Amino acid sequence: MKRIKRIFCLSLVIVSALVLCACSKEYNSITYKRFTEKMGNELNYAITDNTLSYEGIYEREYTAIKDDIIFIFYEFSDKESAKEYVKSNYSKLKYYSYSDKGDYSIVKSSKAGYFKLIQVDNIVISGYSDNSGNKSSINKAFNKLGF
Repeated sequence: MKRIKRIFCLSLVIVSALVLCACSKEYNSITYKRFTEKMGNELNYAITDNTLSYEGIYEREYTAIKDDIIFIFYEFSDKESAKEYVKSNYSKLKYYSYSDKGDYSIVKSSKAGYFKLIQVDNIVISGYSDNSGNKSSINKAFNKLGF
């Protein structure tokens, strides 16, 4: 009887571990076309292509603005450049929580409004409002984008 209980407990532990591993959040990469379609057509944000007006470390830059919420989409040449940009600009800032999850990075802040940034592959998307009451609208937009 003890042996059956041990086997059952061991099986339960293994199944639980597998379930927990399967529950980890996965983020899919997004293209600028999908960003502009979702933000513009589905969420009614005004989209601006800033790519030609800014020559810097990004390949593409788009902004999406609605009311007092702004989203910025950056496309870097590679994943390492995007990850380094996020780490060097946000990891040591006071009031910002920087989290590197390996495949992606997340930055959040609730100081003086609400800020959320997600880096996946070579894409960095940030959402900001100086009104903390817009937190749910920002999170809703990230959910719509698949984040």
